[in-house]
Amino acid sequence: MSATRQTPPWQAPKLIEDKKWKLHLYNSMTRRKEEFIPAKRVVSWYSCGPTVYDHAHMGHARSYISFDILRRVMQDYFNYPIFFVQNVTDIDDKIIKRARINYLYGEYKKEQRSPDTIAGDVIEALKLHQIRLAASDPDKHRMLMDQLNKVNIFASALQSIRQNSSSTPEQLQDAALELVVAAEPVLGEWLDKEKGSTVTDNSLFLNLPRHFEKEYNQDMEKLNVLPPDVVTRVSEYVPEIIAFVEKIIENGFAYASNGSVYFDVAKFDAEPNQYYAKLVPEAYGNQAALQEGEGDLSVGADRLSEKRSPNDFALWKNSKPGEPAWPSPWGNGRPGWHIECSAMAGEVLGSQVDIHSGGVDLKFPHHDNELAQSEAHYKCSQWITYFLHTGHLHIDGCKMSKSLKNFITIGDALKQHSASQLRVAFLLHHWKDTLDYSSNTMEGARQYLKMVTEFMLSSKDVIRRCGPSSTIWQAPEKTLNAAYDRTR
Repeated sequence: MSATRQTPPWQAPKLIEDKKWKLHLYNSMTRRKEEFIPAKRVVSWYSCGPTVYDHAHMGHARSYISFDILRRVMQDYFNYPIFFVQNVTDIDDKIIKRARINYLYGEYKKEQRSPDTIAGDVIEALKLHQIRLAASDPDKHRMLMDQLNKVNIFASALQSIRQNSSSTPEQLQDAALELVVAAEPVLGEWLDKEKGSTVTDNSLFLNLPRHFEKEYNQDMEKLNVLPPDVVTRVSEYVPEIIAFVEKIIENGFAYASNGSVYFDVAKFDAEPNQYYAKLVPEAYGNQAALQEGEGDLSVGADRLSEKRSPNDFALWKNSKPGEPAWPSPWGNGRPGWHIECSAMAGEVLGSQVDIHSGGVDLKFPHHDNELAQSEAHYKCSQWITYFLHTGHLHIDGCKMSKSLKNFITIGDALKQHSASQLRVAFLLHHWKDTLDYSSNTMEGARQYLKMVTEFMLSSKDVIRRCGPSSTIWQAPEKTLNAAYDRTR
């Protein structure tokens, strides 16, 4: 990582129409508030949508409610017409792996296996689990340890029944099946490693994201989040993505290697008026973050050997056995994660976008890679004018992460709190700052909402009881109206 790189200069837009009320937004591009000036009359806004491989969680709610509030304020108060585009990532390493694991684990449960066979399989699966434990960061290590402890409890129970001469075959089989259920995440990883390449039914890779996309849309409707004007699914834009990659190669900033295509970070960064890692320059060369951005299925030694530099990232990946594939000039493959957003945003919004939004965890490498790809494609120095990032959501003081299995789904949250209470909880905190989702946070939101509701009801009651008022504006009315104008 680099400690000396600095955020590059930002190009302020030219003022087209001078508005009476000026809006200032916190811009991640400059790390400060900037006056908002759209390039055209209609504001172009691209929002990173969900990767649909699991239930939507409260981190999603925090981002999409926060941006929904900003969007409504800009439209309804500042009178900006907004064209809002949001993607759905339905081709991704996480989706591929989850679909394979769900299928393989489901088939494993259906098969009639003896308790001895199950015990042996769990032992083999735990060998892989120990390797994952050794290579994990502290948060993930705790999650993996919890999984290990759970497996050990049920494995010990099975062993005790096996050693008890009075145990019945039914008791032994029941204990073995309980172990299979308890060891689901451990067995799933092992089954995918052993048999993932044999999964060839492409419908599995389509059905999983369609299911969770539908559930996500239902969650957003319950939260009263405005739908996008345009939804772009990666699976529906593969030809456009291929054309986008071809243009980057033509411009000299990408290269094909073994059926894949990689972005040449060093060449782009050396170009005059170009800069890699604009949002988080200090993260340049952060290999852990870069590998996470490449995806679990794309970080092996074989993939790394295809790159000119470890900093380069995949625009197009040659598909291995057990992965969906589309024909391309470089062979059958699939898009890289970062190029998907660049190509879809460019296809709908063009070579310049006013606002791009997403969670803070997407800053590097995802959004920095998006900027580099698009600026290499369009040969421009500033593709996005304003970048908005919502802060992290913590659960009772701990970082929430879907990969760490410590997330609260939107569905579960709505069983305890109303959509209005969740909105108020987010409104009481700045959208770019970390928010701790806890009982204290929600109690504060409930009390605030109760106060506002009671105030509005009391106001309506006073108006109803007082009857029609005088239409003559006198000093008190003038003073109140002046204060209202200043507040606006």
